Amino acid sequence: MTSLWRYFTDQYDRVIRIAGTALAERLMWLFAVLESIIIPIPVDPLLVATVLARPAAWIRLTAGCTIASVIGGGLGWVLGAVLGVGIEQILAMLPHVIAPPGKFAAVQQGFVTFGIILVFIGAFTPLPYKVIAVSAGIAGFALIPFLATSLIGRGLRFAIVAGIARHHGDARIVMTLLSALVFLIGGALWLIH
Repeated sequence: MTSLWRYFTDQYDRVIRIAGTALAERLMWLFAVLESIIIPIPVDPLLVATVLARPAAWIRLTAGCTIASVIGGGLGWVLGAVLGVGIEQILAMLPHVIAPPGKFAAVQQGFVTFGIILVFIGAFTPLPYKVIAVSAGIAGFALIPFLATSLIGRGLRFAIVAGIARHHGDARIVMTLLSALVFLIGGALWLIH
């Protein structure tokens, strides 16, 4: 049992060492851009690893991740606006895990009813932000409000995640941030019902 524990702690230390490099930060930014367009895996674990590696830089890491994610969302919006409904045919060729066709139709209909609230919910919650971004472009949702709302939603989400990672040793701060996260997600769900 001791050797297994030592193995896990060695692997953890190795990951944190790698996450503390400038290359890891740049790769997190790239992943944040791509996650907002096509990658089905959230960027949050990479943000947590880089914050654990450099806790003093957690605000800068959060800001960089947020900006990169919103840039990716903007690129997704442009794809939706330029390719329009034809993008659904392209997405139909991708695996359903990456781009389920039914989600795009539901989100496009949601823009008619909820508009900016839907953008915030997609940016803040674990819903696939890429679906919201591309659908906003297809639906003709204005770019500037989309980017501003995405910046707020993604910024809040990443700040809470990074804050929890940064203050992982202080139970009061972690509980406050988790409570805020639950409250915001609950409020978002209440708004869509």
